[in-house]
Formats: sequence, C-alpha cells, structure tokens
Amino acid sequence: MCSEVCIFVKVSRLEELQAKVTAYPEDPFWPHVLGMQLMGMGRWAEAEAAFQEALRRDPRHHPSYYQLGLLYEATGRENDAITAFREGARIAADVRDLALLKDFRAKLRLYLGLDE
Repeated sequence: MCSEVCIFVKVSRLEELQAKVTAYPEDPFWPHVLGMQLMGMGRWAEAEAAFQEALRRDPRHHPSYYQLGLLYEATGRENDAITAFREGARIAADVRDLALLKDFRAKLRLYLGLDE
C-alpha cells in the first residue's frame, strides 16, 4: 500500500506530466509518458486517452501503439491489442526500429501464432 508520501509523489508527478503535455502541444512524447504513468497506477481509461493523444499528435509514434497494446491486454481487450501491435509493428518496420519491432512481433506470435 502506498503511504501518504507516496501518493503525494504520484500526484505531483502527474501534475508535472500534465503541465508538459500542455506546454508542448505538438510533441507526442509527453502524453506517451503520462499514459505510462497512469497505466502504472491502474488508471486505464485516462492512460488510453493519453496514448490516443500521443497518436493524434503523431500517428506514427509507434511506442504508443505498443503501450496501447499492453493496456488492452491488461484490460481484456485482445482484439484491440492485436490491432495496436500490428499497426505498431508496421510503423516500427518502416522506421527500422528493430528492437521495438522484435517486441511487437513477439506479441503477435503470442496471439496469432505467426510472425507478421
């Protein structure tokens, strides 16, 4: 269980990240990081909205597709997870991000039993 200090730090961190999201309205990085923080707190709907905002800012921000896939896995939305992993894998291949492409493909093998 989180102590009062721990809760204060988490809230303070969220406020800091939300300020960055606002201060840099074109940058997908800050909503992506905010989404990861929210996901770690189990605040699924808010995390999903943050990742979607990152993708609105840059539809090719493939790390956000990976995090969305993980979020969908955690919330039992398997078809949405597969869709996110497929799109992220496509973009990761295009930009030659081989490390993340490997992760996307591992998730797709898990769900589909094949290497896309």
